[in-house]
Amino acid sequence: MSAATPHLTASNGFQAQADAYAKARPSYPEEATQFIIKLMDGYQEPANVLDLGAGTGIMTKLLVEKCGFKVTAVEPVDNMRLQLEAAVPAATSVKGTAWSIPIGSESQDMVMLAQSFHWFDDIESLKEIHRVLKPKGLIVLIWNMESRERSEWVAKLREYVVFERVTSSLYEVYDGSAPQYRMGYWKDAFLTKEAQELYTLPLQHKRFTFDVPAKRGHIWPRIMSKSYIAILEQDKREKLHQDVEAVLQDPQYGLPETGSDQELIYCHDTDMYWAYKK
Repeated sequence: MSAATPHLTASNGFQAQADAYAKARPSYPEEATQFIIKLMDGYQEPANVLDLGAGTGIMTKLLVEKCGFKVTAVEPVDNMRLQLEAAVPAATSVKGTAWSIPIGSESQDMVMLAQSFHWFDDIESLKEIHRVLKPKGLIVLIWNMESRERSEWVAKLREYVVFERVTSSLYEVYDGSAPQYRMGYWKDAFLTKEAQELYTLPLQHKRFTFDVPAKRGHIWPRIMSKSYIAILEQDKREKLHQDVEAVLQDPQYGLPETGSDQELIYCHDTDMYWAYKK
């Protein structure tokens, strides 16, 4: 997208489901956190880090508590930012967007984009990120995705069959025009000549396995935390909930019963990309 305002699906969906997002979304793997610390080796201590599109502060918390960085979190959605401020009071929290970051030029050692860049994936945001980074500063992008490759029941939830052809998932079919990491369109911004002049491209990439212990009752809130599901009409959301439960109740997957305290493994894959300011 190229507009200089947050996408309406993000604004409305995350405003409505900020509490669900904070409770249902997983954190990030320890291995990824340690890799970030390694990438920052040699920078000043404590490093100045900007968490852009910080949401409810899931990554912010790791950057502060696990990495020991001095963190400024920028988030445009008010309810998400309130969750962040309660969860990570040690971070500086400000309202802003990727196109207008309320931070001084060349002030940040790293800009972190956790589960966010697909919402503002254009050259204008990359220019603004470049502005706030110090010379040779680091830009890091990271996403968690439910793993259809390593979990049969996750794969089933992420299938949607039309005329005997898998086209989308039970819930992804509702994403409409909402930008999504899995579609890969966010990469286009880095292919432009302007981006090539700003950063050391192509992006470097590393994938981490992230298997999250969870209870059966966690799965539907996780799906509900998706912005495009949060804004569904009530009847469609109820129908989707029924379809999801039908999959989860299928005995072939051996999942705990509804209401059980028994834990299951919710398989995720975590993709990290990074580059440096030229």
